[in-house]
Amino acid sequence: MKKSIILCACLLGAVSSYGQTVADGLLYSQQGSYGTARYRSMSGAFGALGGDLTAIGSNPAGSVIFANHYASVSLGYTGNQTDSNFIGSNAGDNDNDFTLNQAGAVLVYKNQNENAAVTKFSFGLNYDDTRNYDNNLYIAGSNDISISEYFLSFANGVELDNFQLRPDETISGLYRFLGEDQGFGSQQGFLGYQSFVIDAVDNNDEFNTAYVSNTGTGTFDQQLSQNTSGYQSKLSFNGALEIKNKLSLGLNINTHYIDYQRSTSFTEQNNNGALVDAVRFNNFLDVQASGISLQVGAIAKLTDAIRVGAAYESPTWYDVEESITQSVSARRADGSGGTITEIIDPNVVNIFAPYDLRTPGSISGSFAYIFGKKGLISVDYSSKNYSSLQFKPANDPLFSNNNQQIDQDLTNAGTLRIGGEYRVSNWSLRAGYRNEQSPYKNKDIMNDLTGYSLGLGYTWGQTTLDISYDRAERDYSQQLFESGLTSSAAINNVQNNIIATIGFNF
Repeated sequence: MKKSIILCACLLGAVSSYGQTVADGLLYSQQGSYGTARYRSMSGAFGALGGDLTAIGSNPAGSVIFANHYASVSLGYTGNQTDSNFIGSNAGDNDNDFTLNQAGAVLVYKNQNENAAVTKFSFGLNYDDTRNYDNNLYIAGSNDISISEYFLSFANGVELDNFQLRPDETISGLYRFLGEDQGFGSQQGFLGYQSFVIDAVDNNDEFNTAYVSNTGTGTFDQQLSQNTSGYQSKLSFNGALEIKNKLSLGLNINTHYIDYQRSTSFTEQNNNGALVDAVRFNNFLDVQASGISLQVGAIAKLTDAIRVGAAYESPTWYDVEESITQSVSARRADGSGGTITEIIDPNVVNIFAPYDLRTPGSISGSFAYIFGKKGLISVDYSSKNYSSLQFKPANDPLFSNNNQQIDQDLTNAGTLRIGGEYRVSNWSLRAGYRNEQSPYKNKDIMNDLTGYSLGLGYTWGQTTLDISYDRAERDYSQQLFESGLTSSAAINNVQNNIIATIGFNF
């Protein structure tokens, strides 16, 4: 039996559980295209090259390749075009924004003793915006499954007494109580019941645990508008040394931060003659996470022209905090030819119990051939085992299920990067290609990513100016909801980036 709680608006409630999913874990694990214009124009194929501040994040040994102290800052434009196909209906949306992509510096010291084993050493600090979450997604189409199925999937099995207000209770108070006492699922059933989207089989039985839809059967016109914003960043504290002008070794201590918001508005209309003919369901998710990882790397000069590199990045250990706000409105017949719109807005921020997330580590190997002062070609291959992604505490029932699903659904994914540079006097022309394999065993859920890049650089005195353009495309599947209404839309996302970097040797 529930207890009575009367609370004012804008409350903070600690909710016992929330539907964190494998997709959420991947969202925090995958990085996008990022870094300086030179790095991006060659699609990030810098593992055996170094000499670029973002490249420190690929191979820590790369900082000691710099000939001088160096600093750079990068600004970027990102344009996302996201198109959807939902049960034969096409829709699309786009987003454009400007960001600070990179800022950092490296200090390089040469050993004046030519006979010393360590000929150079360096210290670096670099910030990279490793993923831009800003994007808009719009899905629209006709479906034979209603949003009521979402609420029914949570309500069935819960006693009716938990969803009914007592004389001294408020929507906010009961919604908060259910979150603290029974969890997120009971809150969803409560929203569906109070908005009349679903109803109890027997409203006179407080122990009733069976519910039915008030939206009827037939065809439902549905729209999902999802706006995401935020970023994922990496701050690298770097140290490296060069041995006998042949072998470079480096170490990074990385701090990571995620700031992510997702606003989702789902609407549904029907002409089925049902009690409820229109529903709007709004959700706003806020995620804050911080983490740490380590990297080690090496670059060897086999000849004046040939370099090889290898690097390892540990898993990133994140502490994740999430919160969500929800509201639902439904229009229903009033029995006399008119309509009533029921608005259920608890005005409560659900703060979920913090959890730990371990994202996969990676290993990489690199090869570069340098054509004197004329140019170079470089190839990187890295591997990341996404099946090692893990939610913790692992003994939590939800996280245990997620971890089992990760083992079943995710796999090892490789990334191939190829880049080239050709120099003419003070000018540099660059191009690159990358292919990232899907982390899913089933590529219908998420396909491989393919990207291309171009760039131009100019050097005068101690200053460098680089500009790059890169394009990446990926297809994936987007479920409307994780439970009940699980219909999926086919999504195609194309991201275009223009980056400008100014650098200074000093």
